[in-house]
Amino acid sequence: MQLKKILILASGEEDLHRIEDQLRDDRGWQLTLFRVGQALNGNLRRALSDIDLAVVCCRSGQVSLLEAIDAVPEISRPQILVCGDLSSPEATRLLVRIGVVDLLPSTPTTPELQSAVRRALQAHPAHAHNDAKARIVSVFGVSGGVGASLIAGTLSHLVALTSKKTLLIDLDLIYAPLAAMFGLRPIRGISEAIQQVDTLDTTALDGYLTRHESGLTLLSSLPTGTSPITPDGEAFARLLALCQQRYEFIVIAANRWLDPLSIEAASASQDVLLVLEQTLADVRLATRLRHLLIQSVGVPESMVRLVLNRYSPRSPVKDDMIIKAVGATTVGKIPEDGPLARRSVDSGTPLATLARHSAVTEALVALEARLTGLSEPPPVGAVRRMFATLSRGAQ
Repeated sequence: MQLKKILILASGEEDLHRIEDQLRDDRGWQLTLFRVGQALNGNLRRALSDIDLAVVCCRSGQVSLLEAIDAVPEISRPQILVCGDLSSPEATRLLVRIGVVDLLPSTPTTPELQSAVRRALQAHPAHAHNDAKARIVSVFGVSGGVGASLIAGTLSHLVALTSKKTLLIDLDLIYAPLAAMFGLRPIRGISEAIQQVDTLDTTALDGYLTRHESGLTLLSSLPTGTSPITPDGEAFARLLALCQQRYEFIVIAANRWLDPLSIEAASASQDVLLVLEQTLADVRLATRLRHLLIQSVGVPESMVRLVLNRYSPRSPVKDDMIIKAVGATTVGKIPEDGPLARRSVDSGTPLATLARHSAVTEALVALEARLTGLSEPPPVGAVRRMFATLSRGAQ
């Protein structure tokens, strides 16, 4: 029997453990405690994800906790049961907005609380997130021109070549570089899809997607027309949830300035990759971006990892220096091959098609294999040949 996931949310340790003691006797429930301090941030959203019910202890005067829950997009909120003596008009409005399924006293009896939890779980047996299948990888470039789009596009293409249903989402709403990189011409764009999300299902979604001959599907902006207004983040979260029902892997090329869409992308991802070069400027920017993703968006530290692009073992900025300064591990090292990258972009041909056994492509295959476990990593000999080539070029 699959355990029902219940999150106990409160501002004080006493309330947390009291409710835990009241619910722990039922072996069909998996309990998680989350104490909310004065500084509410993106960690709350991740705590609310992938659970069946949240039991919130909110005493009089703690309306800020309800406000924080209200700020979480509806698509990311589970069913909510509140224990609290709340009677102000402001609190009542918030309870309605967050869709509370039941309101109990601040200190309900054990039978009263357990009965309310069972009713809530029976009325809503499965949270929407339980149906989401896709693994999401978000790719951020820490500065312009570091090659994040090319890396995101190649990763998604490599996954698609394994016959997995793969979607590539480009959040650059102005230039849409990934459409050109694959030689594609979208007819309808991501902004329109977000605007129409409430009328879409997995079939209607096809009208906004562009398919590459490899089987990879692209969702991007149109490379023509006026500059679009950045869509609502919550609407994009609903679109992303719809895409998760259809695809097995989703790779998102996100924006380093953390617009609403990129924040939603990072929040929903299982892997967040920061692409940088071996420069002190990029190291500083990567450190800042990592801090914002963890502290403001609520991405767990273990999910944020580094990809060193245009990597050279002869660079004075060494791997261990970067890891120590940024505070994140390195998951990939992609060597420099400017001519090959330009040929790929200019011709609209993916690297894996243009030069499958080049050092750059082999390094990206190794990265994809490490992230997904789908492709066979290149043999060690190929990596050694890559460094030998770099060494000869530096002489």
